[in-house]
Amino acid sequence: MKNIIVREYLESLKEDRELDAIFPILLEAMEFQIITSPKYTKGYQQFGKDVVVVGVDEDGIKKRFYFEIKGGDDKNITDTVFTKNDGVRMSLIEAKDRPFSHNSIPEFKDLPVKIVLVHNGVLRENVRETFDGFIGREFPKGGDFEFEQWDIYKLTELFTNKLFNEYLLTDEASVQHFKKVLVLFGTPRNDNSDFKALVDRVFEKAKDYERVGERGRIMLAETLKLITFIVHTYAADAGNLEPARQCVDYALISYWRWILEHEKENDKESIKNFKRYLTTYRRFQDEYFEKTLPVAKLQFGLWSPNGSRYEQVGYPMRSMKYLNSLLNYYNFLEGTEKENLSSLIELHLINLAKVIENNDATHRPLLDYHSIPISMTLDYFIKNDLIERAKSYLMDVWSSIIMGYNTFKRLPDGNNSVKSVIRFMVTREKSIYYADKTSHLLGILLEYVVVLDLQSEYQTITDFLKQTGIDLAVYIPYTDAILQQMPDIEAENHELTLFSKNMNEEGFQSEINYFHDFDKFKEVMVQKKEFSYDYRTVKAGFGWVLGIAHALFKTPLFPIAWRPVDTPEKESTIVKED
Repeated sequence: MKNIIVREYLESLKEDRELDAIFPILLEAMEFQIITSPKYTKGYQQFGKDVVVVGVDEDGIKKRFYFEIKGGDDKNITDTVFTKNDGVRMSLIEAKDRPFSHNSIPEFKDLPVKIVLVHNGVLRENVRETFDGFIGREFPKGGDFEFEQWDIYKLTELFTNKLFNEYLLTDEASVQHFKKVLVLFGTPRNDNSDFKALVDRVFEKAKDYERVGERGRIMLAETLKLITFIVHTYAADAGNLEPARQCVDYALISYWRWILEHEKENDKESIKNFKRYLTTYRRFQDEYFEKTLPVAKLQFGLWSPNGSRYEQVGYPMRSMKYLNSLLNYYNFLEGTEKENLSSLIELHLINLAKVIENNDATHRPLLDYHSIPISMTLDYFIKNDLIERAKSYLMDVWSSIIMGYNTFKRLPDGNNSVKSVIRFMVTREKSIYYADKTSHLLGILLEYVVVLDLQSEYQTITDFLKQTGIDLAVYIPYTDAILQQMPDIEAENHELTLFSKNMNEEGFQSEINYFHDFDKFKEVMVQKKEFSYDYRTVKAGFGWVLGIAHALFKTPLFPIAWRPVDTPEKESTIVKED
């Protein structure tokens, strides 16, 4: 089973950047000495020698190896791939005919030569006879050059035994988590805890950044890509990409936290490896939204016709989660794409508006942490100057909350318990664990009313809040200085904690006292300078990762996301990079 997954992963690699990047690492693991590789020869004519190494062959003889790599559209050897300009035939002849010297190894020129064709595909039957005839003529037994072909099956064997067994499945705990990921993925009630534990083990083994070395750090990225590919493949086979989406977000956040822990967010090598993983992350996200967005934009597209009575809860829960995922995806694209950015944003705004317009559950919060997708939606509209759209969405949310209270005496649950909400909506009986005496969500929404200058609506909303008697608050994280003085809290750094877990203990509730007078409340709100933070993540150009951390660990957004603060520290939680 593992070999099948490794093979499918290798088949997906492209010659440019991906196969070129990981193949030399395999050779190093096989104890070959790298002389040249695509890292150093990219952009130059390579004459059938993408990688040149020196090492001991399986027959015990030390040799020169010239590797010609074919991937991407050329991974399968066909008539065209074999005969075209710069195809297999031309490359192998050039590997023979073009001399290669390396003076730093005195014995280099005297070593026997083996030319190896590497391709993450197969040799098609319609070209096999021609290929075998060519190899027999150009590389006769006992001649000056040996020849070997490493196709997808040979590569699978080598990568499995020489690399992934070394970095991924090196201890019993990792093996067990890996097996459970394969067996349990996509099964009902699976919370992906084994996938998360497997990712945690990968980073635990890479805890010492310097000891891991450059090779190990590259393999770390490749190992994460493999793990991501596994869950992507299994989710696609099951016809449900949602569990995999949660997994790849966890892998991404874990990787970025590891970089921050070692203070390597400005290190070129570390960022290059992180971006190597982002190619796989992007591939999954693209496929997820290519499949789901056309449906989500339909009338009630996020509603399940088979959900029966559960859809009272299921539809809003699914809609809020999808809204969160979509906004994180859009901010990711806008933070990494540099071309046609204005057109991209315009398309995103159209799609977002359509999803909201056709799914009224996107403005029906049931839990307190639904403040995250709602805040992100408002923030996205505001930063792109769609103020009226933001006002309309905000008031739709308030209308849904007010209607839910007037009809059922129901407010969003502050304990974020889906079970409590289901019980209340089905039986009209409120669990003792149902919390609706204090709300971050309503506190945030009231402050957005001020941000969007909805004075007349403010009066209606404050009258409603007085009727409910609910206390309002927003979540304020502790500063790093305070965290270091609190022995009961295992955290010394706000930013690292944000990328580690839900921050239910690493901050406090700041009470919101509202007044009937709009201007007075606005004045008090604007004067509050309760929290600001100079995020290293934002400085490094990856501000969009913050939003994924908030969504993944269900940590409410902090007031710096919406309060108008005239200071250099003012940064939206969702940042669009230059």
